[in-house]
Amino acid sequence: MPMKTVLKQELDFSRRVGEISGETLSLCYQCGTCTASCPLGVPVRRLIRSSQLGLKDFTLANMDLWNCATCKLCEATCPRGVQITDILHALRVIGYEEKKSPKKLDEPLWGVYEDANPWGGKKGDRAKWAENLAVKDAEKTRAKYLLYVGCAASFDPRLQKIARSLASVLNQAGIDFGILGEKENCCGDVIYHIGEEGFLEELVQNNLKAFEKTGAEAVISISPHCFNMFKAIYPKYGKMIPAYHYTELLSEFMDRDLLPMVPSDSKLNITYHDPCYLGRYHGIYEGPRKILEGLPGASMAEMADNKSNALCCGGGGGQMWMESIGERPSHQRVLQAVDSGASILATSCPYCVQNFEDAAKTKGVQNLQVMDVAEIVAMTMKVK
Repeated sequence: MPMKTVLKQELDFSRRVGEISGETLSLCYQCGTCTASCPLGVPVRRLIRSSQLGLKDFTLANMDLWNCATCKLCEATCPRGVQITDILHALRVIGYEEKKSPKKLDEPLWGVYEDANPWGGKKGDRAKWAENLAVKDAEKTRAKYLLYVGCAASFDPRLQKIARSLASVLNQAGIDFGILGEKENCCGDVIYHIGEEGFLEELVQNNLKAFEKTGAEAVISISPHCFNMFKAIYPKYGKMIPAYHYTELLSEFMDRDLLPMVPSDSKLNITYHDPCYLGRYHGIYEGPRKILEGLPGASMAEMADNKSNALCCGGGGGQMWMESIGERPSHQRVLQAVDSGASILATSCPYCVQNFEDAAKTKGVQNLQVMDVAEIVAMTMKVK
């Protein structure tokens, strides 16, 4: 191949990465801080450098691209403010176009195509978690808030408890909300991380229409991953109603005395894990802590790494469907929770709950209960 053609291809690749990622690629000056801070050992610096040099085949053939949990810890430590996750997303978009994406991600992708979720559940079973709960159908009866449950909390038996707890808390607090039930579709988080841009746009447009049709004033999400899609990605495709993570609203409701707590002599020794997509992505650190600190009998202890420096559970960026490599960051995080002296490891993300419970079993951790904030609030309010 003539040298001029090679140089043009390299330039075109580098330019395309820059266009998709928002021109942040050129800011990187290769200090290597990103690679040093990655909890999954992804050689981030190498991926960025090969992209800067336009080495398309070398970059896209590197499977480390798909091992990133998109936790943004690298961005929290980057001295140049490089939007690293945007660069890696651009590479995944191009990688998907070039048919370089891992076969492991075909299953969740087709799951969303066929049943509107990547968890293998049937669309008709999406609202089974709400059986025997007084929950409005947002399509039939207008409600102030639309509770978007998400795929994980709709289909995984353990995570359904989070949805039931939150719905019960909202009901007892007198909050006007409804759900889409069987009509709820995947938010598209996994599609976004696979890089399938065409299907993502179609999915987002359909969801935007569904949200608007309900007439709800805002959407509440259980998963920070769904929250991020609604807050950061959906507005690129059309008009999106205001989006909140449920901890934002529970914090507000607590201030307004809408969450009646039952006095208790029992002690709750809690440490809180900051989900990446709630903390580093959206700066929500204090709200969940305020909720937990306001519970009767609660005492809080921070883990060694917390807030913007919190260690990732390892579930983001499509990693819930990928085989883990080596020691999982969730293993280290559970041990940090033990070191804090807490008996409850609290978080506010379904992925984190699932990963930490698995990690506790794997590491043989005793006397540490993993719970979502919504579950702890429901327990304290003694909701049914």
